[in-house]
Amino acid sequence: MPSKTEEYLALAQRTANGLTRYCESWTDYLTTASRLYKYPFADQLMIYASATKCAEQVVEEEENAVK
Repeated sequence: MPSKTEEYLALAQRTANGLTRYCESWTDYLTTASRLYKYPFADQLMIYASATKCAEQVVEEEENAVK
């Protein structure tokens, strides 16, 4: 089982790769980063990744509740 550090590193890598894949992803990240300008890039990236992951889980739970 991977450690928390390894899980966060993998999440950061997936997020960084996904940001540059689509223009919409990049602009969404920039919108978030503009509100977090006092934080270093790595922290901004992890905040964005965590928020995105949470939002995806909420949407998934809502979809499952409707079925």
